[in-house]
Amino acid sequence: MAEQEQTAAERGLEQEAADAQDVNDNINLDTDAADINDDNAADATSEGVYGAPENYDFKDLQLPDGITVDDNIAQKFAPIGKELNLSQQSANKLANLLVEIRQEELADAPNKLAEYKKQEKEATKLSYEKLLNTDKEIGGGDKAKMNAYLDVADLGYNSFATPELKGVLQELNLDYHPAVIKLFHRLGKLCGNDNIAQSNKPVGIKQNPADILYNSKKSEE
Repeated sequence: MAEQEQTAAERGLEQEAADAQDVNDNINLDTDAADINDDNAADATSEGVYGAPENYDFKDLQLPDGITVDDNIAQKFAPIGKELNLSQQSANKLANLLVEIRQEELADAPNKLAEYKKQEKEATKLSYEKLLNTDKEIGGGDKAKMNAYLDVADLGYNSFATPELKGVLQELNLDYHPAVIKLFHRLGKLCGNDNIAQSNKPVGIKQNPADILYNSKKSEE
């Protein structure tokens, strides 16, 4: 009787061990399935992203009018794309990004060009002013001599320069150039000293010589 009870107990333990093994097997199966699903998800995520082609070809890109793929840039990109193992799809995405950046640059080009021209014009004006203030014939730093010289040039300017000519000179800042001022000085001398309009600005006061020469210009405007 005792032997029969022992055998039953042993059979119970064996059944419990078998049940536990089944549970472990099921857990392992679930884990393996999860790993497979993770691998499939990773493959799906990287699908089309990696896998460099033999040669990158951007002919299928839908580019805006006026924009083309630079062959030199494409050739420079090829070794980098292969090093990163980028697929053609990934390369196309990068190319589209570069196209967008290029479009933004082109859209802003007029503003940048206008700003550049403005700065260039101002720099030209300053260079002419420097020449004017250091020209020995015009005054070379002597304010009294410069004012007298510019009075005569101002007479020639107002007597001979047409509105159209004045507009051109102002647009190019040539009304500050010493050579132009010397020309009008010669023309002013032809008008006779008796007709020279005397400047009402005190002699010796630091001021812009070109403003003395073209003071009447502001009143006309």
